[in-house]
Amino acid sequence: MGEIVVCGIPFEKERDEVVKALNYVKEHGFSAVQIYVYWRDFEPEVRGEFKWAPYDSQVKLLQEAGLKFVPFILMGPKYAAPDWWLQSDLHKDLVCLEHKKANPIESVWNPDFLTEIDRVLKAFAEHYLPWDIVESIQPGICGDYGEAIFPVVGNWPGDYHTHRGFWCGGEDAVASFRAAMTDRYGDIEVLNKAWRTNYESFEKVKPFLRVYMPSRTAYMDFLLWYHKSMTDYAQFWMKACREHFPDTPVYLCTGGIEEPEHGSSFSDQAKITAKYQGGIRLTNEGNNFYENVYLTIHMHSACEFYGSYMGLEPVGPILPKGVAVRMYGSAAYGNRQVFHYYGNLMEKGVENGGGNYVKEHQDLIKERKTNQSITFFWPLDEALLGGTPIPDSIRASICAIRKNYMINAADEQMILDGALKNSRVLVMLDTHVTRAEVLNKIAEWVGKGGILLSNCHPHDLEDQAVPEFEKVFGMKEESEEVWGHSEYFVQALPWMKKLETLERQHSMIAWNKLDNSVIPLMKNKERKHGAVMTKEAFCSFANPYGKGVGIYFAAPLDLNAEEDAIWTPSPAFAYLLEDCCRQFGNMEPMILLEKNPAYPASVSQIAKTLIDGRELVLYEDGSIREE
Repeated sequence: MGEIVVCGIPFEKERDEVVKALNYVKEHGFSAVQIYVYWRDFEPEVRGEFKWAPYDSQVKLLQEAGLKFVPFILMGPKYAAPDWWLQSDLHKDLVCLEHKKANPIESVWNPDFLTEIDRVLKAFAEHYLPWDIVESIQPGICGDYGEAIFPVVGNWPGDYHTHRGFWCGGEDAVASFRAAMTDRYGDIEVLNKAWRTNYESFEKVKPFLRVYMPSRTAYMDFLLWYHKSMTDYAQFWMKACREHFPDTPVYLCTGGIEEPEHGSSFSDQAKITAKYQGGIRLTNEGNNFYENVYLTIHMHSACEFYGSYMGLEPVGPILPKGVAVRMYGSAAYGNRQVFHYYGNLMEKGVENGGGNYVKEHQDLIKERKTNQSITFFWPLDEALLGGTPIPDSIRASICAIRKNYMINAADEQMILDGALKNSRVLVMLDTHVTRAEVLNKIAEWVGKGGILLSNCHPHDLEDQAVPEFEKVFGMKEESEEVWGHSEYFVQALPWMKKLETLERQHSMIAWNKLDNSVIPLMKNKERKHGAVMTKEAFCSFANPYGKGVGIYFAAPLDLNAEEDAIWTPSPAFAYLLEDCCRQFGNMEPMILLEKNPAYPASVSQIAKTLIDGRELVLYEDGSIREE
């Protein structure tokens, strides 16, 4: 069985009420209780003098109820640190890049704090491991709530300087950035050429805001360093946790959507937790299944690829049906752990709350692999460069695709690390720029037999075409994207079972002057308009490339277009995607029913998932049934 964790037990109430709450969660399938454990509470006055009594009393109640203990050991946030440390000369504030103002959350570049981390974790393990009650641990390292991200908004307005922004304005951060760029480029002239700058020496190089970036390459170097700083800091925590808790699951807490200011790289965090046989606790879920898919698929895919395990946490209040949705989502991913807040289990009293969904479906929570052959490209480089999350068009596409097919996702770093090795189909949408080495890696994968389905052909960070990637689609230097209203007619191939049912597509975008190897999937008809002749063009085409195929779709996308649509958008891409998944991904679509006559409640199906060889269906009333 997996780990089913609850947080928010009202330990501040009378003992009888606490015992009642603990008995309730035990009876409803929970395995453990998470408790926020603050450094300031167990080492409050003097370094080296630990006072465990307040937490011991809570842990004893867990023992009596037959539950395990999940300590969230908070040290990095300001509110978690004891005053003696905050007033010490060894403490280092983070400093914002915008205003050069300090934030008392511990600097990730402070080597003196690493000594405290190791010392405190050692003492905590020596005290609680002999109790034989710790199910897993979660280090609280930074962020607003202990996450492995930089501060975002803070919790107490006016208590200290905080806002969304970059926290690398301190001398320790500047020194780290300068050293990293020196190591990367070696010679200042090499850096100047790459960045389009004219620095006299590395001593002049320092972190900069996006508005002052000299080039995309420079800004990407800055962002990757900022991410690596948080990743290195988190790796130290994971290493120390594994040393002092050698046989205990360790979950690194993270969340958000990888906004540039967060400093979080989900793929890197999955990689370093796997290195220390640890996992990720991702705080991203809500009540909607498909919204949750979008918010969690990247981290799940990274964890599965690198070998880390995962637990999911909600961002706030969850409806009872939302509890069922979250149980189903964790089962679909094969998560080892699922996390609930005690308050989300209640509605009009204990008996009618979401806790009943936990009890009913607790057997679904266990670690398992999914290993999907259809991968969705996650364009993190472009999102970071633009200072925005993954665009809504990709968000909508991922949700639409998941309704019929099991998929995973891969960002640039995952692809460079070989994440496509088990994929048959890569779907790349609405991406304009990324690193050249990533595009060359994708081209190499296609050449070995991969199928790339795309509506874009990204350039490198400086907006230059990457020749080998262009060849995947049969694009040459003289090839052109042509614009103008035209009808494009389907040129059915044997594997296009769905697309062949669509006669035509109206599009204002197409391509011509492609390589002779290109096979049209949708092309116009040459005809004369007065003195003007319409030239042959393809709005969708396939190109054999090595042992694989590059498939391009030029028309605007709408995965929810009606079948009888003629003008753009139409269902053409949805049909092409289905054909690619079935033919090349070896997957039949999962068909969702609005009403299932075999199910007495006759409610709509939300999602289907193959779990342990069974097709399990999530219904809109929160029930989960085998099809």
